[in-house]
Amino acid sequence: MKRVFHEIFRREEGRLTLLAVGIVIGLAMIGSTLFRIQVVETAAFGASQEKQSLRVVRVPALRGRIFDRNGVCLADNRPTFDAVLYFEELHGELRDLYRSEIRVRGKRLDAERRSQILSGLVHQKADAVGRLVGATPRLNDRAIRVHNVEQRPLPFVLVGDLSPQALAVAKEHHPLPVGVDIEVNAVRQYRYGPLAAHLLGYVTRERSVLETDLGLPTYIMSDMRGVSGLELKFDDELRGESGTRTILINAGGYKERELGYQRPKPGHDLKLSLDARCQHAVEAALGDHVGAAVLLDPRNGDVLAMVSSPSYDPNRFVPSIRPEDLAELQQNPDKPLANRACAEHYAPGSTFKLLVALAGLETGRIAPGSTSTCTGDTVVGGLLKRCWIKSKGGQHGPVNLREALKHSCNIFFYEHGVMVGMQAIVAMAQQFHLGEQSGIALPREARGHLPSPLKRGWRPADTANLAIGQGEVDTTVLQMACVVGTIANGGRVVAPRLVSSIHQAAEDGGLGSVVEDFPARDRGRLTVRPESLRIVRDGMCAVVNDADGTGKKAAVPGIKVAGKTGTAQVMDVHNNIIGHRAWFVSFAPFENPQYAMAILLEDGDSGGQTAAPIAGQIYAALFGVDTKTPKPASRALRAAAQTGPRRAL
Repeated sequence: MKRVFHEIFRREEGRLTLLAVGIVIGLAMIGSTLFRIQVVETAAFGASQEKQSLRVVRVPALRGRIFDRNGVCLADNRPTFDAVLYFEELHGELRDLYRSEIRVRGKRLDAERRSQILSGLVHQKADAVGRLVGATPRLNDRAIRVHNVEQRPLPFVLVGDLSPQALAVAKEHHPLPVGVDIEVNAVRQYRYGPLAAHLLGYVTRERSVLETDLGLPTYIMSDMRGVSGLELKFDDELRGESGTRTILINAGGYKERELGYQRPKPGHDLKLSLDARCQHAVEAALGDHVGAAVLLDPRNGDVLAMVSSPSYDPNRFVPSIRPEDLAELQQNPDKPLANRACAEHYAPGSTFKLLVALAGLETGRIAPGSTSTCTGDTVVGGLLKRCWIKSKGGQHGPVNLREALKHSCNIFFYEHGVMVGMQAIVAMAQQFHLGEQSGIALPREARGHLPSPLKRGWRPADTANLAIGQGEVDTTVLQMACVVGTIANGGRVVAPRLVSSIHQAAEDGGLGSVVEDFPARDRGRLTVRPESLRIVRDGMCAVVNDADGTGKKAAVPGIKVAGKTGTAQVMDVHNNIIGHRAWFVSFAPFENPQYAMAILLEDGDSGGQTAAPIAGQIYAALFGVDTKTPKPASRALRAAAQTGPRRAL
């Protein structure tokens, strides 16, 4: 065989023959490869090419609205008209600028120079629009570069939220500069400004982003994101489902045409247990005080009003808040962003005596006829303990349980609290679920604090402090509203309900069909005798309705209010008194309670002098009693009070 090939290569004809065979084999291989690419795998390569030329823009949905129990819309959306610039439509102008620059410089342009030229062109467009609508655009080169690299198919806002006058001027001016358009978007609107701000929360605009892990490059347009309150807790339900635009892109990375559009699906609406009229009444009564109040329906736990003061206008955060405005809110010593109603906890002061009285009655350590003699001070565990009346130069003398509640006598509860014992007191507080979150539909709810029944080193003096609501006990205003609501309804431990249902969006502006319902629920029942509850309720009635009761300033003509005052001392690190927390918890009417309420004032003098009168003003407003009432806090609050239908109270 070797000899045969040698002979062939020696002849010229043989070498040509082998070359021809090689050429034929090579052509056959090339033909086979072309057939495989152009015929067999054409679908795969076509799909790959299509992916490289398509872009998907995700369009946010209209955010769901928030209504009160009577259909008053508290949070909805308003249209905003923005002057925007589409970078993709600047392709021709940029090309001419690049060519002109190359002729001047005599060399190709690097990426940095191209970016500078683009920024200059965008600023020119922005200045032209600004002169047209009478506004000053605030742009920076970094934002322009990022948008060009990461978000080019999306509109770049030159001037946002045009006034009606500016919009009219822009609409009349034809044509607008190349690439400029007027786009309508939806932004959040809180109709009554600061009304229920801590419950509703606020939103802010997210940054547009590019995602590349979804098969096609997907540009997600900026959407509203819940930051606090119900806006945060129900963010997923309120957002809805995004729509999409599919865009064909040319080889230069610019838009050719739109291939398809899928409409977004609006978010769900929330219906609250909140009553805008009640919310207004409570906010107006608190006025400029620093504190909180919660108003419940003790029959089912519905939160009718929840107020934290001072408040803020959540509209300041839409679409985004200015850094200097945010710093002002965050640095304000009165902490307007804090939800004092359920996210902060305080020593309950003498309002806690209600639980001590129940614990004593149930253990038999306190009876209705049990007495103490208040001389203004007493010694417990070797430590001197004083009654509040001592600072007034007085004493209560002999007092039984009813009188001790009516006068809020510390000496009675020091002495009898020690006899009841810390474990029994804590056990009673646990029946009311103090020291636990209530499960209300709000983020960042505080738990409060109770001492552990197994705590070591506990002294009688510590129990004495606990018996008057000081020391190692903290509660939230919401928790104390639930406590008094439970006493009012006869022992059912109410669970506060803020959101009653979730609804489909309706085109007529009202509430659509129910998606999810949140029925009222209880958290159990007190294991106490009805007689014990009757005795405590009778003492609360005396607090307000007897002439010498500490809560007499909460009295309302024709309405029997029951309540309990409380004043908790605020100490510094050296145990010096630096202030007081004024409490008043109550329910009304006494015979058939419709309302249960807790009020806490950080800047109060005492529960009876500062908090009780506010409760009286609120009840007068709720029951329509003609007394001197405070002026509404703002025009927005007046509007909220008048919008919803008035129901019989």
